[in-house]
Amino acid sequence: MKNIYGIIRKLGVTSKYNGYFFLTDAIRLAMDSRESSLKITKDIYPYLARKYETTPMNIERNVRTVINICWETNRKGMDEIAGHPLLCKPTNSEFVKMVVSYLAEEEQIGDKPAFAQ
Repeated sequence: MKNIYGIIRKLGVTSKYNGYFFLTDAIRLAMDSRESSLKITKDIYPYLARKYETTPMNIERNVRTVINICWETNRKGMDEIAGHPLLCKPTNSEFVKMVVSYLAEEEQIGDKPAFAQ
């Protein structure tokens, strides 16, 4: 979980945004269930909405806000996490999958995140 927080912070988002916690939890859930395919809108958002006592729509909006900040603040870092230059801002589910893949690759290599800030 610490790596997830570090990645999101390096992309320019702090914990002052609710979406920061929603996004890190969504990434953790996706990582924990890599074998069984969780769907972000059908599985993750409703789970997080119950956990945080809010609506799935609010979770989605706050996650999107955080991804927008990452896109505006550190596009180069997002390109490095994606493994290629991004031509457009990723959707919420694309972003979550991108970070999960990055962290899974990092686990296999045993390195710490080393992308540009």
